Amino acid sequence: MKLFLIDNGKLFSYDNLLDKINNLDSFYPAFQSKNLFDFFANLIAALVNDKSVTLVDSDFSQQEIENIGINEVNTPEPINNKKFSSIDELITKVKHSSSNISIYTSGTTGQPKRVEHSYQNLSRAVKIGQKFEGNIWGFAYNPTHMAGLQVFFQAFENQNELINIFNLPREAVYKAISDCRITHISATPTFYRLLLPYERQYDSVVRITLGGEKSEKKLYDSILSIFPNAKITNVYASTEAGTLFAAKGSDFIIPENIRSKFKVIDDELFIHKSLIGTSTSLKLVDDYYPSGDLIEWIDEDKGLFKFKSRKNELINVGGYKVNPQEVEEIIRDIPGIKDVHVFGKQNSVIGNILCADIVKDDTNNISETNIRQLLSAQLQDFKIPRRIKFKDALDMTRTGKMKRI
Repeated sequence: MKLFLIDNGKLFSYDNLLDKINNLDSFYPAFQSKNLFDFFANLIAALVNDKSVTLVDSDFSQQEIENIGINEVNTPEPINNKKFSSIDELITKVKHSSSNISIYTSGTTGQPKRVEHSYQNLSRAVKIGQKFEGNIWGFAYNPTHMAGLQVFFQAFENQNELINIFNLPREAVYKAISDCRITHISATPTFYRLLLPYERQYDSVVRITLGGEKSEKKLYDSILSIFPNAKITNVYASTEAGTLFAAKGSDFIIPENIRSKFKVIDDELFIHKSLIGTSTSLKLVDDYYPSGDLIEWIDEDKGLFKFKSRKNELINVGGYKVNPQEVEEIIRDIPGIKDVHVFGKQNSVIGNILCADIVKDDTNNISETNIRQLLSAQLQDFKIPRRIKFKDALDMTRTGKMKRI
């Protein structure tokens, strides 16, 4: 019996999944559920019947659902009761699906926006082959969003195991990694920072993927200390475009075959419409989508670059533009600092006062004064936070990213 999913202590096999699909006579075109097995089963039912489906976050309130214009959530629609003789036959049908899947942006700011993708577009990054057999995935993303879907399709099409570790406490994540011998984890940098501090190494993990936020060398070093056998890949993906390119370290490279689909205007990365989903909220400029990501070329001819920040996250402090991620990276380098969120609060005189919420180790007694003294040697005065608050944890979005305000 091949295992499909472990969620909240419950085990589901691929045979259980096949039986579920074979006995469905309806599906939900707009589905909201906290049950991960039912969520995946409904998605697969839509795909094998070439039906469009809208994925609704399990914690969306009724008011939020109304605000973003989703109608008739969890209202069933009849489907033909197709019978599949094997999980292989089921997967083959999914891989040829003509379904469209609507998801909602999960940006760290602003109201979610609807983006529609074909199944073929969502699964274009899936790799299938003998070397992917036997992978055991730690599922560390919200399943209704781009990253979660891409991990699911990668695992499902290779009949891999999925172990749900999304939103679990640090101790529970480590227990799942140890008990289930997880081999692959794809998650946000915030997720990996929440794993610190660690008490021992975990040698079963051979592949780590980061995405959705900027990361730094200190985090890579920490990950390698926890998972000494792991190879680390940093990916660039978005709700609008899916996975586009990857990096080892902080430098990304645009593959040569799609390099002509990108351009940079005033440091902002623009993506050609042929690579993105469809949405009434996406505003194109001469057939290009402004990503909002500011980049710096390392080697333009080779398509090599690094990310600087999100355009809408720059903070105006006395006429100067401050990149909060630059300040955060330096603060995280201070020994004993686990994580930090730098943001601006409006001020009538200088535009914004720079603030920092900091999470430190329990044993760390570092003070606000100490932090400012350390920063003064590395940062210009206007980049040093004027207000510092120590917190037990930072606020996060539904997708496990740091919540930017």
